[in-house]
Amino acid sequence: MSALDDDRLRALLERHAPLTAVPLVPTLRAFRAADELPLWEALEAACGHRLDAPFFAVPWPGAQAVAHAFETGLVDVAGRRALEVGCGSGLASVAAARAGATVIATDIDALALQVTRLLARAHDVAVAVAVLDLLDGGAIERSLVDVDVVIAADVVYNRALGAAMKQLLERCRQRDIDVVVADSGRPFFDASGLRALAMHEVPVPVGVEGTGTRRVTVYTQA
Repeated sequence: MSALDDDRLRALLERHAPLTAVPLVPTLRAFRAADELPLWEALEAACGHRLDAPFFAVPWPGAQAVAHAFETGLVDVAGRRALEVGCGSGLASVAAARAGATVIATDIDALALQVTRLLARAHDVAVAVAVLDLLDGGAIERSLVDVDVVIAADVVYNRALGAAMKQLLERCRQRDIDVVVADSGRPFFDASGLRALAMHEVPVPVGVEGTGTRRVTVYTQA
């Protein structure tokens, strides 16, 4: 999975990004860094090579909003097969599993997947993980087999990801796969063809987001 075993990774997380109640869903916890830089430096030192930023150490506002939808029953996924694209911290996948779904969490970052497994274990649920790139159309196509619900929260950060998300949503529409999508105002997210289910003002770290709150909308297919 990664150069770190679970025990070493958990120790680094406990020091730099301890499990903390999630602002929008206090029944859930997530690994949460007050400042990503110390964790990033510690991870690189432990792995011995350069790493991408530890985005898995932030419970992103979109993931919080999706988790809230599952925890409150706004979206019922009990008994369904769910695939999360770009799981990051694993928060939304863990909430789906707690709500009774069979979940596969995917991301391009192997450390994010390892953190997701640790978070699932901390909540006493099972979440399978797999490496998957939203920009890989062939892999996305194969991943949708035997899936009832696709989850995507705050994954659109550039034009290419925005286009890939539109393609994913169209594939889901063609296959009658439900979607639960959240966005917190990212500039390349296109909500056309989607129906808003809920909206939240979510507290976010100013150092990461440049603002104290973000307005998040949770969508499904129109």
